[in-house]
Amino acid sequence: MSNRTFLIVSLFVCLCLSGVSGLFSVEVKKKEINTFKEFQKGSFSGTGLDGKGSLFLGPKIKEMQGPGKEYYLGLAGDKNGDIYVGTGHRAGVYKMSSAATPAASVTGESGASAPEEIALLDELDVYALLVRDNGEIIAGTSPDGKLYKIAKNKAKDKDGAVKEFFDPDEKFIWDIEEDLTGGIIVAVGNEGGVYRVSNEGSAAKIFTSEDTHIISLYITKSGSILAGSGDRGILYKIDNTKVKVLFDSPFEEIRGICEDKDGNIYFTASRGIKRQDILDDAQVEAFLDTKKKKKEKEEIIPMETGIVYCRRTDGVVERVWGSVTEYIYSACYDRKNDRVLIGTGNSGRVYSIDKDGGFSIVYESEAAQVFKLEAMNSGFALITNNTASVARLEDVLNSNGTYFSEVYDLGIQSKLGKVYWDADTPTGTNVSLYVSTGNSNVPDETWTKWSAPFTDSENANIDISDVRYFQVKAVLNSSNAAVSPRLNNFKVFFVQSNLKPQLKKIEIGKPDKRAVSHSPGKVAAGTPRKDQNYLTLAWSARDPNDDKLKYNLFLKKVSDRSWLLFKEDITVPRAELNTRLFEDGKYLLKVEADDSLANPPGMAKTAELISSSFLIDSTAPEIADFVLQGTRLTFTVNDKTSLVAGVMYSYDGKLWYPVFPVDLIADSRSEKYDFNLKSNKDDKYIFIKVIDEFDNNKVFQKEL
Repeated sequence: MSNRTFLIVSLFVCLCLSGVSGLFSVEVKKKEINTFKEFQKGSFSGTGLDGKGSLFLGPKIKEMQGPGKEYYLGLAGDKNGDIYVGTGHRAGVYKMSSAATPAASVTGESGASAPEEIALLDELDVYALLVRDNGEIIAGTSPDGKLYKIAKNKAKDKDGAVKEFFDPDEKFIWDIEEDLTGGIIVAVGNEGGVYRVSNEGSAAKIFTSEDTHIISLYITKSGSILAGSGDRGILYKIDNTKVKVLFDSPFEEIRGICEDKDGNIYFTASRGIKRQDILDDAQVEAFLDTKKKKKEKEEIIPMETGIVYCRRTDGVVERVWGSVTEYIYSACYDRKNDRVLIGTGNSGRVYSIDKDGGFSIVYESEAAQVFKLEAMNSGFALITNNTASVARLEDVLNSNGTYFSEVYDLGIQSKLGKVYWDADTPTGTNVSLYVSTGNSNVPDETWTKWSAPFTDSENANIDISDVRYFQVKAVLNSSNAAVSPRLNNFKVFFVQSNLKPQLKKIEIGKPDKRAVSHSPGKVAAGTPRKDQNYLTLAWSARDPNDDKLKYNLFLKKVSDRSWLLFKEDITVPRAELNTRLFEDGKYLLKVEADDSLANPPGMAKTAELISSSFLIDSTAPEIADFVLQGTRLTFTVNDKTSLVAGVMYSYDGKLWYPVFPVDLIADSRSEKYDFNLKSNKDDKYIFIKVIDEFDNNKVFQKEL
């Protein structure tokens, strides 16, 4: 290929890349989303995300109509699939029937299945709920800790539907479980411990802890009681009255405990969760007043806020998952998929975690905290707070789901090109993408509507200009409730409008004076120093498009009209000026920046900045009116351009001594000196060195 042909082809390629309008920077850029961390910044509706950064259809969600209360604190389910919720700020227990119409279809409609109020109690909160095998409901209240029995059939209960049957000297009842013998196990706070309560209400405190709160319980398949503390983050094991510490975590709270099919124990440890998230100020104050025995932790993990541990059957405890941004509120075992589900805040998510540490976001609510999770005969129940809601996670996948990316900022007005994505789409599944754009950082009515769906991952051209922000919506569909497509990544190409470079803050440095001093006692003759005939030049520059810049430097005297180009095509924002090439005087420096290294001819842009005036002085001062009479020496030092900086004298070129002017301050272009010499009779010459502020210097000598 001839050079001419090569040039023509190169120009053609540049023009094709830049677009015919000539408004855009030639460099094509892209936003690529392909990791868990990047996908996590978006929001999920019916979709989930695994730890490798792959989107999939999440479990089918049935949002229930909950009681009209501010906080949901307790949760339990029965064999029929009915859900029971304990409320806060007026302790109540409510039942949501498994046959209830989902909330999404009942809001404001007649015929909706409203929650049934089965108990309204005198205390403030119901944190603990238990549905026994016989259908009887047990409720634990706080902050005046009591246990209530609630009949499964109020109409047939001769003794009343609600009956108090245990009133310990405790402020908080945090959790309730039924052991293998039918005994009721109760975790309490204020003077932390665990009680066993019989069906008749007689009780024995089987464990008194040094923690002020025991906040979680679990009964293992072998009948052992596992208890988690809320002050020191310790997992205890209780067999009859024998207590053993299984693990002392580096956090304050053990909130969720469960067991898998093989007998491995999973438990969660979190930093102290702020009760402000779910309680009012009075309740917070009451709770915090009880925390008097908090253990100082020496090995707090500084970054993480919550960890999931697994205690293997051989007794070894391993960390399997952790988060630096989310607190863990609850945990339960997913027997069908052999994994653990945890509820977190403050993103309101449900994560699945397997024994090897693999994890996924399987559900994201509109609330801040997924406060409790409960395994049902089929699927799971959950309650959330901020805002309060109740929902059921089914054992089947959604038929469709949506993912909304974060809003991407292109920095400046740009043109969007194609969007590509990689997806796994088994038979009966598909993935489509949509794009919306705007020039405000929050999508509003000024944004475009969602585009028509892009369905061809290799040929999806957005082709929209003059936009700064965009958002991507991904829709996943499946006709098979057991199979999900997977979106592994997507990338959007764009080219920015070409903006001119930005220049500011020119700095012009004087010669390096580190080895030169005019103060008494600090001068050493012959000390090396940088050549005073150079000035250092530096400036700040950036390009809005991140284009590579080059610079041209111009110089002129303040009084002149024309600029002299003395350096060109510099690619770093600094240079040196050899002042010996210019006569003394007051000058201006002009820096010109251009982005032609990143843009084709005709599209490059330039910017320039002129410095403040500065001096060039390459001439040493002169001595005039030199008079030596006996030991008295007088003279005047003059400099045409800069200030006199100092004078020194020496006998026979030996040691140098400073001399001050008559007015004691060297601060003018002309200074007078008058002083008495103290020489030895063997001295032959006196040397006088005069120095200006640019370190130009000259030595005069006189025979004595």
